[in-house]
Amino acid sequence: MTTDLIKHNPLLKKPVMTVLALAEDVTDRAALETAAAAAWDPSFSQTPGAIIDVLVRGGYMAACSFVNGEPYEGTLEDMQLDESVPDDAVAEVRLSLTDEGRALRTAYEPERTVAELLESRPQYDEVFRSVVSSCDTEAGATLPALEALIATFPVTGGTEKTKVYPQYFIDALETAGAITWDGAWRTTAAGRSLLAS
Repeated sequence: MTTDLIKHNPLLKKPVMTVLALAEDVTDRAALETAAAAAWDPSFSQTPGAIIDVLVRGGYMAACSFVNGEPYEGTLEDMQLDESVPDDAVAEVRLSLTDEGRALRTAYEPERTVAELLESRPQYDEVFRSVVSSCDTEAGATLPALEALIATFPVTGGTEKTKVYPQYFIDALETAGAITWDGAWRTTAAGRSLLAS
């Protein structure tokens, strides 16, 4: 279960990792949604609240309800229908990472996924490092510049059936977390740690 959420839904990787990175320090659900919204990429198709719901349903986070600081057996919806809960009660939901949530976060930490990419494709090590290095400038790198750089490596050529296209390298590095797009391709912290190794 630990890696299935992202493995079977790769588009969830970035929003899930955004929430998991904040969840260790922010336990109040409303505060976590606010913190996640501040770090949310416009390209994410789900809201922070929807991602938190996915993580809770999947067992990666545990949710506990409280009324006036005391644990409450039930959900916020249950509280609204519970006549024993005063109208002026302070209701909150506190979240905590489960062991599965911590394992998921660890499995998809960018430094780890970048290292796994290089280990699984050692024949492309020099290409990957060159692309990451090219993106590690103030201006970043354009797609045409990366395509031209990648084309200089003989390992990417060959016959039409064996040719490896530049987009493969860019996609692999972006998915692993070594580079990111923000109008230009830029090296991430995980990508810089790759260059330092």
